Amino acid sequence: MVGVFLSGTGNTKHCIQKFLTALDSDAKCVPIEDKESIDAIRKNDEIILAYPTQFSNVPFMVRDFVIRHKDV
Repeated sequence: MVGVFLSGTGNTKHCIQKFLTALDSDAKCVPIEDKESIDAIRKNDEIILAYPTQFSNVPFMVRDFVIRHKDV
């Protein structure tokens, strides 16, 4: 299991770390901006995507990430 996150202030990072620790103590968290995030996604069957909402919408960076890597 891997958690991929976008966190500007650190709140989302904190939340996903707590969430993953409760689910699987061996799970890893990777920032969406990190080049390692794609490799982590490829190596795991279970992926948790965490991001802050912006006016009930997905942030542009997350939407762009998903569109660019939809074939992974």
